[in-house]
Amino acid sequence: MAINNDTVNFCDENKNLDVSVVGEINGLEIVEDISDSEDGPKQTASNAVAAIARPNVPPVFSSVTVSNSENVQFGNNTYFQGPVVIKQIIHNKSGIENASYDKTSDENVSPPHKNRKDPDIDNDSDKFVLKTWHKLTIAVTALVVLISCAIVFGIPKGSDGPFDEHSTGAPGDLLIAPNHLRIVSRMEWLAQPETGPLDKLRLPAPWVIISHTATNFCYNQSSCVYNVRLVQEYHIGSRGWYDIGYNFLVGGDGSAYYGRGWDFQGAHTLGYNKYSIGIAFIGTFSQEAPPQKQLDACKKLIDLGVASGKIAKDYKLFAHSQLTAWESPGKKLVEILHEWPHFVKDTSQLETLLPKY
Repeated sequence: MAINNDTVNFCDENKNLDVSVVGEINGLEIVEDISDSEDGPKQTASNAVAAIARPNVPPVFSSVTVSNSENVQFGNNTYFQGPVVIKQIIHNKSGIENASYDKTSDENVSPPHKNRKDPDIDNDSDKFVLKTWHKLTIAVTALVVLISCAIVFGIPKGSDGPFDEHSTGAPGDLLIAPNHLRIVSRMEWLAQPETGPLDKLRLPAPWVIISHTATNFCYNQSSCVYNVRLVQEYHIGSRGWYDIGYNFLVGGDGSAYYGRGWDFQGAHTLGYNKYSIGIAFIGTFSQEAPPQKQLDACKKLIDLGVASGKIAKDYKLFAHSQLTAWESPGKKLVEILHEWPHFVKDTSQLETLLPKY
């Protein structure tokens, strides 16, 4: 590298610059400011960034010489696709805002005074707004829950509450009209088929005989069905009868259960089956009276038999214990039967009461 000590004067508008040529690098002369001013840093050959360079010959890169060309780049280039934003990353630190931070249009920055860790400062972004559709959803859900509770825990009139032991807990109880009787068919209570032929009953039957099953009480259809099936199994399996012994049974749920029906003789009262329709109350009534709807079911069944010609209009009503040595249908039920029409209180002359056939 050759170094020249020539001094050159440059003129920049009204200001004079004193420079000295101090060397040459790759065809570029390096000059130095030799003015007397001490207000700024000296420009030296070692400070290449602030130096003033004058081109002398075309630039050479290795064995390549470039001349008469602009915008030429040697080495690797980095390309960016799309807009590039160069900014300071730190917005605020320890609650102190950076004044030189520029917020872009697509950036959502919380105000610096909103400190999430301070429970005393409200943050609008954390508030939950109860919208109209939220209110509608809550109202509809509450209505559905109320309707479901009303169906599941429906309280019949006159009961002590949703867990009243006399309540069936089934909505169907509320659908029975006062004068309507629901008769549960043999198919519904899953009756076994008869194991032998049954004798026909001469109709209309002149007598009605009331018994009890001497089993547990039942106050809903599921428990009544269970008891009726137990009775049939006992009568067929243990007693050797062809079917359940009663023509009908009445349950604490207020329904009547179809046994042998209107047209066939029962096996409930030995010696008197061919004269009568046998009706059994499901339960044991020696110490406790049956519920009113069980009594009403029996009355409706008798009235239905009379209206359909299955029971004589002047029928005679007996308790099972009046014709046999059994306690059936229980002391409490017998006391109630004494008050019913057609009940025969005096059986001392029973032979005179027998039908003439």
